[in-house]
Amino acid sequence: MSNPNKQKGNRWERDVADHLSAIFGLSFQRIPNSGAFVGGKNNFRKDILSESQLLLSNGDIIVPDELKHISLECKSYKDFSFSSLFTTNKTLDGWIEQSKSSDRQWFLVIKITHSGSFVVFDKSMKWLVSGPYMKYKTSTICSLDGFFENNKDIILNKLG
Repeated sequence: MSNPNKQKGNRWERDVADHLSAIFGLSFQRIPNSGAFVGGKNNFRKDILSESQLLLSNGDIIVPDELKHISLECKSYKDFSFSSLFTTNKTLDGWIEQSKSSDRQWFLVIKITHSGSFVVFDKSMKWLVSGPYMKYKTSTICSLDGFFENNKDIILNKLG
């Protein structure tokens, strides 16, 4: 029997892939058995994989060729200490490090049960945000609602 937390994470990855497919009109797919194939301690694999293989093993979502310059990590959690964003949140720090392991522009898409869905990305691109946001160390955090819809053309054309 599968772990319920793993199933929840897989479901969130599929939801994000479907959401982005609808917005961009391109095919986004969940990476089968996703889980840091080239991240963290497995970074050495980048040296032996082709560009196509890297594209298929980077992040939690397989992005279409038109967006090969981005990487997407997804996290779905029940609890999250928002107050620790004012000091240090080791959980978020780990997620960000995992997301940054790519040499692509990274986006971390988070769902917190009963709290909402958020996008985290490098603070150098805070101009992508058109509504409320917060800074966390070297990152920007904002609501997922409307983020990719509002930035579709920029992500397609200017980030590449």
